[in-house]
Amino acid sequence: MWDALIVGGGISGVYAAYLLREKGYRVLVLEAQSRLGGRLYTVYTPEGWPVDLGGQWVGPQQTHLLRLIEKLGLGFYPTPMQGDHLLVLPEGGIQRYKGSIPKLPWLALVDLGWGLHRFRAKMKAVHPQAPWHITEPTWEAITLAEWSRSQFRTILARELFNTGMATVLGCEPEEVSLWHALFYARSAGSLEALIETEGGAQAYKITPGASVLVETLAQFVPYQIDQPVIQITYCPDKVEVRTLRGDTFQARWAIIAIPPAMTARIHWSPPLPPLYQQLGQRMPMGAITKVVAFYERPFWRDKGYSGHVVKLAGALRTLFDTSPPNATYGQLTGFGVGALARALLTVSPEARTDHYQQELTKLWGTPPQRLYVQAWSGEPFIGGGYGGYFPPGGWRFCGQVLRKPLPPLYWAGTERSPAWMGYIEGALIAAQNAVENYTKY
Repeated sequence: MWDALIVGGGISGVYAAYLLREKGYRVLVLEAQSRLGGRLYTVYTPEGWPVDLGGQWVGPQQTHLLRLIEKLGLGFYPTPMQGDHLLVLPEGGIQRYKGSIPKLPWLALVDLGWGLHRFRAKMKAVHPQAPWHITEPTWEAITLAEWSRSQFRTILARELFNTGMATVLGCEPEEVSLWHALFYARSAGSLEALIETEGGAQAYKITPGASVLVETLAQFVPYQIDQPVIQITYCPDKVEVRTLRGDTFQARWAIIAIPPAMTARIHWSPPLPPLYQQLGQRMPMGAITKVVAFYERPFWRDKGYSGHVVKLAGALRTLFDTSPPNATYGQLTGFGVGALARALLTVSPEARTDHYQQELTKLWGTPPQRLYVQAWSGEPFIGGGYGGYFPPGGWRFCGQVLRKPLPPLYWAGTERSPAWMGYIEGALIAAQNAVENYTKY
């Protein structure tokens, strides 16, 4: 019998196992996919260049991740931001700008500034340690889109805000509650930490691809891949886990390190209590599409551009220069959000890739040499990306059990973190909390 079984071999599950091994526990990680990493997913071009199709960045506020990178002897490099950024307007016009706020007509600029100020002020009402305590019920009862429509008087300011928030949250403003958006920003410490590149969550890129985090940790952790868990039987002093291959494992306790939405795929005996079951139904996954384009060199720099682009129309809404420091090749990383990006989830992968290729070619005047498109909604054991979110009513009715252990069951995964939910940092914090919670019960 194992001391602990870890269900889910993403960064949160593998890190929890690593921490437990350091404490002398016998642990085993069970991963459904044919690889470890979960939402960290690095592949390589024929030339050997890393392609991060999942999480990849680290910000200066993300202290757990920075310490882990240092401990494992890994590295990172700054996201290039030198030059002018581009704002592509719905009618096709392009504006160059510097800093974090695009050049807008003065009315739209004032409108955006006041809207962001009001959003920041509302964040103070959310306690990140206990966001299920709803201090402003009306904020939890409406969507972010409803609030946006009521706050921004100009279409341009509203579209810029909605595009930015959709890119950050991985879901559309029409889907998520205002309360959850406020918590998400509060969990990062500030709105600036969440959305900024320099000094924010996108400040540095992990070298040579984020999956190296999991691969390095896994050297110290027993694990099995291709082991989808289909049944978990639990009682106060034992857990039994059965997989699709017919294997059975027993342990004193288990850490469930999968998105809440994926818990519904498992048969629980006895059934999970009502609110725990509801949590799996009421916290859907985002539907982000990640796009990584390769070029012979970062040619946009020759024109004085940073490679950072915000588009207010189309499927590909944001772009970042993620080329290596020596610029041996050019790499742009972008995110597909909005109605068109959602519509592209209904077509073939080839047609989807072709569309993003056309958008990039129209933007820069030259097609990428290689293009990688990862639609996270198509991942059967993950269900979407970046993570789970709460629509109206979610925090009120189910939030209280999101982080509450059910001994001998404990929870990990970035959705369970009070800080940096949706990020690698949040996944590490949730893993650490799960390990610490075990010592309490």
